Amino acid sequence: MDGLLTTVVVVVAAFAFAAIGFLVKERRLPRPWPAVLAAACGAALLVQLVTDWPFPTGFWADHGVVTSVLSSVLLLGVAYLVYEDRELRIQDRLDASLTAAGVGGIVDKLVDVDVALGLVCGAEDPRASGWTDYSSTGRPLRWLRQHPERLVARDGRPADDDPRGWAARLPATPDPAWRVDLVDQCIRRLLTAIRDWSPVINTSRNGTQVLIAIAELRKDLMVLAARLTDDAHDPLPLLTSLRQRVRLLSAFLEALSGAVPPRPEILQTFDPMQPAGELAWTADPKARDLFQTGWRRLLADTERQLRSGSVNR
Repeated sequence: MDGLLTTVVVVVAAFAFAAIGFLVKERRLPRPWPAVLAAACGAALLVQLVTDWPFPTGFWADHGVVTSVLSSVLLLGVAYLVYEDRELRIQDRLDASLTAAGVGGIVDKLVDVDVALGLVCGAEDPRASGWTDYSSTGRPLRWLRQHPERLVARDGRPADDDPRGWAARLPATPDPAWRVDLVDQCIRRLLTAIRDWSPVINTSRNGTQVLIAIAELRKDLMVLAARLTDDAHDPLPLLTSLRQRVRLLSAFLEALSGAVPPRPEILQTFDPMQPAGELAWTADPKARDLFQTGWRRLLADTERQLRSGSVNR
């Protein structure tokens, strides 16, 4: 009976190790845990060896299968966890240097998209709001730099003439084609960000997830462009979600870049589009969980602070 109980315990321990290995591989455990677990496996293996020889207890000799399974699991655990700990250290160095610099370079593109989506909520094309250089040709959204002073935050909130402070609505307009053009320029702007910065930030897992989040924005912008001319679907909920997600992503990446203080155009509030419930990050609700622990924590803190109206630096 004791042998059966011990066998069950060892088998359960093997499955537990498999679960731990999955969590480590998916970067779901805090940073020091792989090293701690590797040390624990090494210590357990040493205890097994010592109690087999030179201080035999007789148990391991009487339970050959249990001995083989346990020693294999512990030996594999040491090798695997040491390797993963090394990989995590490499990822941490990349995230602290190349990835942080790269995501900082994406922020200005996201700010441009945020402004353009605000302009979509107007009744007339951007020329009526003072952007006389507005054009559908040339570099996408470059004309937004005509009035940079309008995009300077006031205590973390949009200025009175900043389109990011406009309510999410779609008033009647004589020709909705300019809205589709604005969304198309947003798509092209994000494609530029992916093209320019993917060689820098896709070297780390976190950087790859940032690129995926931007690609999700691009995909949903394409859906929005189609809905703006389709009476069968209301485009406003998707437009609101996109504005919220772009706002969150720009503040999050600015925080990751280490910019202190943040750039003056970075808003520190969701207003006037405070999410009523959980903010859908991407089409995949689990996408944010794919970041490593520190990034997930910072993302959650940024979202919470944007909801409260201020981002602490």
